[in-house]
Amino acid sequence: MELLKKSVQSVLEKERIGSPVFLRCVLHVAGDAANLLSSVAEMAALANGWMSSSPERVYAQGDAEAAQVTVMVHYAGGQMALLSVNRVELETAIDIMLVGNKGVIYHETPVGRHYLNATSPQLDDTGELTEAIAQSLESGQPILLED
Repeated sequence: MELLKKSVQSVLEKERIGSPVFLRCVLHVAGDAANLLSSVAEMAALANGWMSSSPERVYAQGDAEAAQVTVMVHYAGGQMALLSVNRVELETAIDIMLVGNKGVIYHETPVGRHYLNATSPQLDDTGELTEAIAQSLESGQPILLED
């Protein structure tokens, strides 16, 4: 995951896609014991690092104990991140589309079905926005974040 962060950050620093305005991230996590809440919180940490303003509101749906959690993060500057974490049987994989005001970054790991040397993303368990996501999942309502 660290290589992905560095790669995207280098593109952002060179302003090749302009300022990020929307992130769609789908993470497939392998294994029945996978913690979907911490995984989606890590995706939120990625999004927060790439967006130019702070998160303002979080809305989550799904069940962290079941197969899928989806989180929408609205940012103070109008940006948005749509994050989905799904429990799968095969291998951990990630699919990212980061839209800027001048271009788009696409990333998929592993790359295609037939790419033999692909490395599955390693999750760091950063915990960013974990409490807000858990509250939204429990209540079924958006959670406003305080600065």
